[in-house]
Amino acid sequence: MFLILVALAGSTALAIVVMLTVRRNAPPEGFLRDPGPAIGVFGVLGVAFAVILAFVVFLAFEGYLRAWEGASHEAVAVTQLARTTRLLPDPQGPILRGDLACYSRAVVDDEWPQMAAGNESEVVEDWLVRMEATVDEISVDSPRTEVALGHWLDQMAERREGRRARLVEADPVVPAAVWLLLLVGAAVTISYLTLFADPRDRSWVQALIIGSVTLLVVAGLLVVAFLDRPYQQDGAYVAPSEMQTTIRLIEHEFAGDPTFQPPCDDQGRPAS
Repeated sequence: MFLILVALAGSTALAIVVMLTVRRNAPPEGFLRDPGPAIGVFGVLGVAFAVILAFVVFLAFEGYLRAWEGASHEAVAVTQLARTTRLLPDPQGPILRGDLACYSRAVVDDEWPQMAAGNESEVVEDWLVRMEATVDEISVDSPRTEVALGHWLDQMAERREGRRARLVEADPVVPAAVWLLLLVGAAVTISYLTLFADPRDRSWVQALIIGSVTLLVVAGLLVVAFLDRPYQQDGAYVAPSEMQTTIRLIEHEFAGDPTFQPPCDDQGRPAS
């Protein structure tokens, strides 16, 4: 929050200083003989920039929602998978139960920090490989096992889609070319206001005009930047709270089960 306030205050103050400097060096009657056409052009510039900015904000917000929904769906699927292990035969059921707990811990403590840099966790991948190998060992010799295995596969598909959604959103949604367009548009829109610098007008009025426009433009750019980085803690952060809830549910539900012994530490790393 402090950095946001600094960015807003700094950019607004800089725009005001530039405006007052231009005003001080402007001709006695200002730069414009007739401000009417210039006001019309500024209206076109402002509307065009606002439309582009609104579209990009919508694009970034959709990516943010996909990241949040993917994380939520994955966590719910893992909870259901842990409950499905009760229906699977021994020893695969208890093994999968422990592996799911380790998978959840690794997602929270290893993969989530790595997603801030657009990476995924090898530890999480290792737990997935182990679970697949364990499922391959299940002998389908009863209707109960067949039904349970069908539920397991369905929930694993849900988990896979949820994880894929959040991993995809670890990379920025807004392309670099669009960012360049936004920055150029913001610079042109703000700079254009200096044409209205006029020594005959009150300085605080002109400072208020360019300051308010700069504040709104920079705030819009910051919104895009934060929504486009959902796993950066300095922005619109998508926290692993859903998966943390799943960890608590699994540990609480199987707390009295002597077979529940996750083969990992609290961060999801395999026990040595």
